[in-house]
Amino acid sequence: MNTFAIGPIRPPFHAESLLLQVTENCPWNRCNFCTLYRGGQFRVRSVEDVKKDIDAIAAFRDKIEQYRKPDGEISHQAAMTAYQMLSNEWEQECFAMVYRWMVSDGMRTVFLQDANTMVLQAEKLAEMVAYLRKKLPSVTLVAAYGRADTLCRIAPADFALLKESGLTMIHSGYESGSDKVLKLINKGSTQAQQIEAGLKVKEAGFEFNVFYMPGSGGRPLSEENAAETAKVINAIDPDYVRIRTFVVKEDAPMWQLQQEGKFDECTDLEKVQELRQMIAALNGCTGYLISDHIINLLPDVEGYLDQDKEAMLSVIDDFFALPKKDQRLYQLARRMCFGGTYRQMNLLRPADWTKITEVEERVQDDSQWEGLMRQFLRHYI
Repeated sequence: MNTFAIGPIRPPFHAESLLLQVTENCPWNRCNFCTLYRGGQFRVRSVEDVKKDIDAIAAFRDKIEQYRKPDGEISHQAAMTAYQMLSNEWEQECFAMVYRWMVSDGMRTVFLQDANTMVLQAEKLAEMVAYLRKKLPSVTLVAAYGRADTLCRIAPADFALLKESGLTMIHSGYESGSDKVLKLINKGSTQAQQIEAGLKVKEAGFEFNVFYMPGSGGRPLSEENAAETAKVINAIDPDYVRIRTFVVKEDAPMWQLQQEGKFDECTDLEKVQELRQMIAALNGCTGYLISDHIINLLPDVEGYLDQDKEAMLSVIDDFFALPKKDQRLYQLARRMCFGGTYRQMNLLRPADWTKITEVEERVQDDSQWEGLMRQFLRHYI
């Protein structure tokens, strides 16, 4: 069978979505915290190539549909037999993605890769999306990444064209609303661009997701990071605010800045305190805040900003009210991939309890503890 391209990244929200690569790599590729596209060249895929990929996806869908039973479920056994008979690993990867999309997502959502799809000419992107909608009519949500500096340059007429073609959601990695922090992390955008971009996207009728990185300014800029990010969110009122706790990777430029003493990374708990400050400074927002990534310490800091703000602040306050030992036991469990909240520690298996207790008792020095937490975190990004 014909295969299709699959890029390296998507938001956690799109874990079950179909991934369609329309650009390759990142046109900026200079953020000091990111290593994903280092060494890669940005390339725009042609409309013809993307349409061929959509045709290939439709062919995989049609093949898998043959294994749908009268009760509406797809026979897993029949699908896996067909998977094993494919001629190479790439065909199998494409088959697996479409199968997962059909079973887990119901063929509803598509994410357009890679890092800044919105940089495409509106006419080309609209043609791709319209063809996608034609060939895959079950789709109800089509999303893409767009940098703030790119989004604020798009004309209202082009946003309207993209909306008409079937694009429905835009994600943007704002990371911080502070110009000082944006400069430090070399984001290549400004607070003014973020606000302009967000207002234009919202006015055009798209669902809008912004990403915020608590700790991205380090200790000296932590309070400013919280306050200025809240200022941006208050101005835009995005549909979603998605939390991505800042982590320094060893092969990122930020790591070298840290080694040179030019970046003082916040501790794990200081990043949570910064998140609290940001949430407390929000006013008049109706969007939804969500901690949908394992690198966030408190996954239950989630809710509507107009209805659940005090509840989210209480989650954080109650955590900090715990004895230090209990904080650390949960912190270690979470950093070892525990999916529950600090109120659900009873769900841990006895063997896991024994392991985290032994580590907590052994590592009493605060700096060693923080180093251990950072070591765990670097495995997730």
